[in-house]
Amino acid sequence: MTSNRPLHDFIERLADFADGRRGIRNPFVIVPVQPTYERRVADRLTAWARNPHETEGFPEDGTVQVLQLDKLFIQTNVFDLAVDLGEQADPATITDTMQDRLAKELITDMTEEIDAPDHQRHVVILTHLGSLYPFTRASELLDELDRRNVQSTIGIPFPGDIVGGKLNFFSKESRNYYPAHQIDGRIEGVHLQ
Repeated sequence: MTSNRPLHDFIERLADFADGRRGIRNPFVIVPVQPTYERRVADRLTAWARNPHETEGFPEDGTVQVLQLDKLFIQTNVFDLAVDLGEQADPATITDTMQDRLAKELITDMTEEIDAPDHQRHVVILTHLGSLYPFTRASELLDELDRRNVQSTIGIPFPGDIVGGKLNFFSKESRNYYPAHQIDGRIEGVHLQ
């Protein structure tokens, strides 16, 4: 069954996990977002992060942090390398290098940025995932966060859809599957009014 309130359901699920509910492996939650509305959803979640205690069930000692992946991306060494190589390198080589190294480097930078990586009551929302396409995917980021044992509750507004139980990034078939909790439905313009 598809939800009529996927943004609301996403926020409630983040609050549930921050309040101690354990998920599959780590408490990771993904909500599909119509790509056109990815930035507006990020703005809404940033506004919510300023006062999450208005959400019923959000723990009194819980905190929320928003990390903008587009800003972290341009601060990585692999991004600098791609810019330095510029037109001198084959575009396919740059793409391959980015795909091989970006997720690990981003997670290294993210774990340094996360205020409480070992505390589940700390919610981290990763926004602007679409800016990483085609270099890395949500599943690669979540796998790497899991490998590093980050215990914070992680939320990702995902620009795409869920097709047959798999995340479909910008209508491209999923490369691999990560068992994050997926919110039914997709955030579209009607949910942002």
